Amino acid sequence: MDINGLDTFRLITYHTLDRDERNVLTLLYQPILGGDAFTLYLTLWSLIDRSTKKQTEFHHKLLYDAMRLSPRQFEQVRQKLEAIGLLVTYHNEDIYLYELKAPLTAEEFIKDGSLGAYLFSRLGKDLFDEISGLFKVTTTEKDGFTNISSTFDKVFDSLPKPIETKANYTSKSKAKIHINHAFDFELFLEGLSKNFVDRRKITNKVKEKIYNLSYVYNLDEFTMQKVFMDTVDKDRNIDLGELSKNARKWYEFDRDTIHHEDVQPSQDVVSHLDMLQKCKTVTPAVILGILSNGKPSLQELNVVERLIDNYNLSQEVINFLLVYVVGQLGEFPSYNYFDKVAVEWQRHHVSTIDDAIVVIKNRTKRMQSSKSSKQKNTIPNDIESDWFDEYWNNR
Repeated sequence: MDINGLDTFRLITYHTLDRDERNVLTLLYQPILGGDAFTLYLTLWSLIDRSTKKQTEFHHKLLYDAMRLSPRQFEQVRQKLEAIGLLVTYHNEDIYLYELKAPLTAEEFIKDGSLGAYLFSRLGKDLFDEISGLFKVTTTEKDGFTNISSTFDKVFDSLPKPIETKANYTSKSKAKIHINHAFDFELFLEGLSKNFVDRRKITNKVKEKIYNLSYVYNLDEFTMQKVFMDTVDKDRNIDLGELSKNARKWYEFDRDTIHHEDVQPSQDVVSHLDMLQKCKTVTPAVILGILSNGKPSLQELNVVERLIDNYNLSQEVINFLLVYVVGQLGEFPSYNYFDKVAVEWQRHHVSTIDDAIVVIKNRTKRMQSSKSSKQKNTIPNDIESDWFDEYWNNR
């Protein structure tokens, strides 16, 4: 649908755009988006008030004239930004609301099953390797050097009282999820070579990553020992990105021998209500196995890993998110699609399946009450509400 130049729009974002992200946009996103979509994204960012992350209303004519686009061309360009996960579009009777999303990091983009593969197909191997190589970090060798840096407690006399505030600050860090998973960390540590592993470097952050990788990829303590030893470098440091990479390698290597808890579904069709109950008790690997009628792929489990790393969503909500999105599309999409739903659920403090259903139902009501509810939009149609209602009434 073409938008009239006098129709108004408002911009909002919850992020900032730094230099590294602009480099990712220019070198990784732009070859896929094309020049017009790339320019539109940067233009929208330029119109946002840096202090409030939002701006008063504009007319679409501003964009049409500035970019020399017709309404039809603008619609096509905007849809590219929506499809790639950089823009979310909302509409009511009076105004359009454009929410700008921050781009993925270079590593996330290149490892994304859809974006990285699409960029590779557009550029070819040689140019893809050249551009992706620009984002690789080179480390300075420290052999022969001794760390003589001062620590906080040696420089500062005492710790002040922690600051208490209810204000919201711009941040890209997210709270971590607490998952229910049996992993014997002491057993894991016992199998590590003391000659090659410095246990002081196994920080809480490293422990959490080990725990989450074991949970997502169904790797036991002994397999995680192998994953860990493959990751430790000559300085006995642990790179979390390499840890994830090696966990995925071991999952692929042992995919025919690792024991998985009932990943294969039974011959009976799993009802909607049974599926919702399973979301509360089983791992994402089991849910994915039921949805795909087989063993989860590496790409699917990588999506789960990123959701756990990036969002403070409970185990049952992560599982329900998988069921909900795959139920909408009939297939497993890229991470960006799950990200859109996860952002909304976290913003509404969803902690249970019941909370998620409330958010879905409320959104459906808003869509039905809007005159634009019959128009195409970026928010997917909801799963038929009959089994939602059945679950709701039988809680």
